[in-house]
Amino acid sequence: MSAEKLLNRRNCCDTKTRVICALRGTRGPSSRYGLDMQSWRDALNADEQADVDRILDSALHVARTNLGHASEFMTFALMTDGSGRVLEMTADDALRKKHLDSSALMQQTVTQLRQMANISRCSAIVSNTRISAQKSDAIEVRIEHRAGAALMVLLPYTRARFTGALTFGDLRLYSHTAEVWV
Repeated sequence: MSAEKLLNRRNCCDTKTRVICALRGTRGPSSRYGLDMQSWRDALNADEQADVDRILDSALHVARTNLGHASEFMTFALMTDGSGRVLEMTADDALRKKHLDSSALMQQTVTQLRQMANISRCSAIVSNTRISAQKSDAIEVRIEHRAGAALMVLLPYTRARFTGALTFGDLRLYSHTAEVWV
């Protein structure tokens, strides 16, 4: 079967393949976002595009793994260092209390990434969020590259009531305002 026919089948792709389709500006088999993300990809060279792809893949993998072990996860950050390795950063333990202020946690994460900006090429802030219009939870990934690209990816999910099994929806891509390299 040709690759084109394979991409046209609705359930042929896993999340990673849909991520790559979405980031390349092509419409994957289950994509509904319909946004032309080609414009920001054209502004990045191949290495910078690889940084964005790598950090998004890592962010979704870590978040999905965390959700497999618990009902939610704490906001965390990833960054790509000068050699291309993806490193994880966690919030200060003082902010990890029972009734945490999510805006303070997000601001502290942005501050940490700004402090590391001189040795970082790409960053991602990953959080558990709620899409109120759909009454659904989602993994939110805010990605920023020092070359100027800034985007937000949402991966909606539902958890089965009795089994706890996770079902992931279609990726949604949005442009985003730069927070780290401003």
